[in-house]
Order: sequence, then structure tokens, then C-alpha cells
Amino acid sequence: MKTTLKALLVVAVSLSAGACTETEQRNTEAAADAAGDRTEAALDRAENNMDAAGEKAEAKLDAAGNKIETKTEAMGDAIERSASQTKENLKEANRK
Repeated sequence: MKTTLKALLVVAVSLSAGACTETEQRNTEAAADAAGDRTEAALDRAENNMDAAGEKAEAKLDAAGNKIETKTEAMGDAIERSASQTKENLKEANRK
């Protein structure tokens, strides 16, 4: 009877230790899963921020390009007007 009781005690301790190990393992896996989820969410946020920054930069470049194009056209128009005015001035000077 003493041996049987001792064997039962050993089995109970082993099962208890196994349960703790399984619980710790589940807790560790859950913590790892949670950390993975947080990392994935952080990567998603970073990707979204990068996409938004890229779109913002592209919009700024487009606006700058449009502004340069508008100024270039205005300068071209001014040069044409200046050339026309110079021709008129020369014609008028030749008439006198």
C-alpha cells in the first residue's frame, strides 16, 4: 500500500507539473501570437503612413509642375508680346 500511495503521489506531481508546463506553453504561445498581431498592425500602420506620404509628395510634385508650366506659359506669352511690341516700335520709328 505504501508503494501504491507513493506511486500515486509521483503521478499526481508529474501530472501537475505537466499541466503547468502546458499552461505556460499556452500562455507563451498566446503572448507570441499577441506580439505578432501587434507587430503586423504596426507594419500595416507604417505601410498606410508611407502610402499617404507618397500620395502627398506626388500631389505636391504635380502642383509644383503645374505651377512651373503656368509660369513658363506666362513668360512665353510675355516674350511674344514684347517681341510684337518691339516690331511695332521699329515700324513706328521707321515711319517717322
